[in-house]
Amino acid sequence: MINTRSQDIADLTNVEFHIVGCGAIGSSVAIQLARLGADNFHLYDFDKVGIENVGVSQYIDEDIGKSKVNALYTHIKKIECSIEVKPTNSKFESYSGTKDGILILGLDSMKARMDIVELLAQCPDKPNIVIDGRMGAEHYQQYIYKNITLAQYKKNWYSDEDSDSEPCTRKATSYCSNMSGSFISNSIKNIVMKQPYFKQIMFNFSTLILDKKGLVS
Repeated sequence: MINTRSQDIADLTNVEFHIVGCGAIGSSVAIQLARLGADNFHLYDFDKVGIENVGVSQYIDEDIGKSKVNALYTHIKKIECSIEVKPTNSKFESYSGTKDGILILGLDSMKARMDIVELLAQCPDKPNIVIDGRMGAEHYQQYIYKNITLAQYKKNWYSDEDSDSEPCTRKATSYCSNMSGSFISNSIKNIVMKQPYFKQIMFNFSTLILDKKGLVS
């Protein structure tokens, strides 16, 4: 059993994880959740692995040119072959999971995030929990929504034009993506195990300043 050391801390079996965007944040979350014992993944991304992804994501040189979802599928299966993984090599267009599922947004584009939330708002069986992880250079933002609505999401949303002029992961490093994945994985553990968690987390990697808001107990 791969999670022998953590099984008393986190039981993530039988929880559906839908990871939209399998780059720096998404791939790190997937690998960490798999090592914690998660056994059901749905991966969504239409992009391929480039050499720039190797330095900040969970991919390796031999993954270059492969679709991100298929490469990540392989890495998860190497951790534990019995894990159920469904890769979707396209944009996220609908949610077909359960209400108890957890959906994780790890995209580069703010517009793409809003498009997905608009889709979820029209879905009668939308996931109970949506976690939005954003990484701009060395600053990380995380928002957790329960029964997400457009009104909720718009409070913390801004356009791509109003964000940093650099692409989301332009100045990212491996420690940024791994820490971002750790923040999300820890929050998921707390949610699934019915422990307190924060709705908002801000962390600056340069200053090591952590800001937490909205404790849910």
